[in-house]
Amino acid sequence: MKNKTENYIKKVKGVFFFDPRDRIYQSHFPGRPVVPGSVILHAFLELLQKEGMFSGKIGIEKFRFHDFVSPGRCPFSVTVEGRMVVCVLYDGKKLAAKGKFMI
Repeated sequence: MKNKTENYIKKVKGVFFFDPRDRIYQSHFPGRPVVPGSVILHAFLELLQKEGMFSGKIGIEKFRFHDFVSPGRCPFSVTVEGRMVVCVLYDGKKLAAKGKFMI
């Protein structure tokens, strides 16, 4: 018998707001603020917890940053298929990051 989570599919779309006034951007990087990759990963993890998609250990797999992300509004999508979560982040309409979490 298959595990129920094997066929589970959930999709979430939204917008993250990385506040340009946050002090982190004073040093990352002066004159051209960039959202750190760790902040992007944290935003996705918080979303997964908030949506009740995981509450324990998680693995990061093949997360790639395709371009710098400017502070402000960044659209995202998350697709959960079984234990795999595919996360995509855009900076405007441009692909900025894409990767997988294993839950």
